[in-house]
Amino acid sequence: MTKALILGVRYCFILFFALFLNVESFGQLNAEKYISMARGDMQNQNYTLAIQRLNFAIKSKPYLIDAYFLRAMAKYRLGDYKGATDDYTQCILINPLSAASFQNRGIARAQYNDNFGAIEDYKLAIKIDPLNYFIFIQKASSEVQIEEFNDALASTEKAISINPFLGSGYVLRGIILNHLEEYEKAIIDFNKAIEIDPTDAEPWLRKAVSKNALLNPKGALADCDSAITRDPKSSLGYFIKGNVYADQLDYREAEENYAKVVELNPNNALAFYNRANIRIKLDNYNGAAYDYKKVIDINPDNILAHFNLALTYHKMDLYKKAEKQYSQVIKLYPEMEDAWFNRAFVRRKQGNEAGAQLDFIKGNSIRGQNREKEYNLETEEILKRFTQMDADFYHPNFNEDEQRIVILAMPFFEIKSIDYTQVEKPHLYYNTDIINEYNEKYKNQPFFYISNYLLNENVPTAEEQMAIYQSQYSAKEQIKDDRFYLWQATIYKSEFDFNNAIATYDTLLINNPNSALAYFNKANAMLDLLELLLKLETGNGQFINAGDEYHSIELKDVETVNIRLKEIEKLYEKAIDLEPDFYLAWFNMAIVLAEQRDFQGSLEAYTKAIKINEDFKEAYLNRGLNYLFLDNPKKACSDLSKAGELGISEAYKIIKKYCK
Repeated sequence: MTKALILGVRYCFILFFALFLNVESFGQLNAEKYISMARGDMQNQNYTLAIQRLNFAIKSKPYLIDAYFLRAMAKYRLGDYKGATDDYTQCILINPLSAASFQNRGIARAQYNDNFGAIEDYKLAIKIDPLNYFIFIQKASSEVQIEEFNDALASTEKAISINPFLGSGYVLRGIILNHLEEYEKAIIDFNKAIEIDPTDAEPWLRKAVSKNALLNPKGALADCDSAITRDPKSSLGYFIKGNVYADQLDYREAEENYAKVVELNPNNALAFYNRANIRIKLDNYNGAAYDYKKVIDINPDNILAHFNLALTYHKMDLYKKAEKQYSQVIKLYPEMEDAWFNRAFVRRKQGNEAGAQLDFIKGNSIRGQNREKEYNLETEEILKRFTQMDADFYHPNFNEDEQRIVILAMPFFEIKSIDYTQVEKPHLYYNTDIINEYNEKYKNQPFFYISNYLLNENVPTAEEQMAIYQSQYSAKEQIKDDRFYLWQATIYKSEFDFNNAIATYDTLLINNPNSALAYFNKANAMLDLLELLLKLETGNGQFINAGDEYHSIELKDVETVNIRLKEIEKLYEKAIDLEPDFYLAWFNMAIVLAEQRDFQGSLEAYTKAIKINEDFKEAYLNRGLNYLFLDNPKKACSDLSKAGELGISEAYKIIKKYCK
């Protein structure tokens, strides 16, 4: 059992609103209107919409502290703690005497484990507002997280001295005293908290932990029951009961209580892990394997779960499965010598003597290295990352869909056409100068736009669009110019007739070799065709309705696919040579570079696109995903935060999972 986790600090910290009313102009009044609307959105928990309104306010009046403050709160509610920190920093730059800004920035920092930074913020907030007891409580909680228990004790005592009726202060001081193994004193504090608020379940649970440490299991179980009476959905109550029964070797009761925890909170990895260990004691290996796999589902990189699952398979004589799990442990943490020795054993059982011998040699080598190594913080941090268990006892209704999100990069952009009368403003996502000039030149007939979304309405067929074209122009006016070929090619493309689309772009380029739009869209058509062929390829390398001989290539050959991707990349480069500020071409080229595993080149292309258009939300999202893939969470989370801020709500789901 992880004692630190059970004794961990939990408080519902208040994010304080700051009111800074100083109307200076009509423009500010307009900004205040957006701010007011954003407040309403936040009350309705529509945080993404609030952020969009606050973006308008900030662009209008970038010195209004309210806008940054509210946007920070909205980002915090969406789990974007780094983004919230950045906005609170802006508040501090505008008003360095805002205690609420320092306080809230500290809270945000603590959420992504920057407790040292959080403590510094709390200290600054205290200098401005020395009688704010909540700041002392928050400071103490961060001090507990870095195991500075004496400092934490002093902070809680200060909070209690300011407000002697602060129940949370006594609970926190009791938690700290538990850490210091002063259990009798801790019980006194928990009783004081109960006296202040008899309905609060938490002090009863904390007191149960103290009594169990004092070898009073009967008293501990009674306190757990008292807590559960006050909060029947207290997963922590059942968890502590499970731990008490486990300490008493009453494994059946322990198993039942852990089962109640996962029933109430199906994403509690620690409860599954503890139940698995109990099931091993009960010789229920199938049940234990199930629980360890649940832990891995929640925390895929948890080496303890992988190792114990391997041991379970080992006991069940499922050597192939055991080998797979030991291999996963080695992949995650190669310094774990037991994984090498155990894998050697199961390999020998499977007749792989050569592999077993290599593992024994490697295990002995690591054992020697580990003995020579000095303890260091880096190793500790690595182990923390690989052994942590999600155990959120206070949010049993956590959305499992958000836990298991599918990460999808934003698709590439392409030029499309439609009759001008059918165009709706929301569809004009990115009409760059080059497209606007083109539409003006031809008086919006046909109308061209750039998007990476499909239109909701039914787009007319090629025959219907040709009829529209013929009705709009006389035979004399129906000239086959750039506009005609671009329009015709987009129609072919919309009907998945890629070969005719590509051929039409080639004709356009013969007539006008300086058409950036033609190079751009030809690349898009070739990319779509390539993706289609890959999807339709059967096991024998044949294709279903793949087109003519030129495009029916053996795509199972990775080299051939890369050749095609290189051709597409060159087309985007040509479009960029002709139009250097064509940021959508940079974006598409970044996607193609990533497909070729050139992630550095992809990052540079996204960066170029963002430099041209600083509000290019899709580029921020995709670049953020690239950074995640390259294991650079700091830059990834910064980009994802910006994507969310600019309006891609899916970014916040990724932030919740990966930006902790």
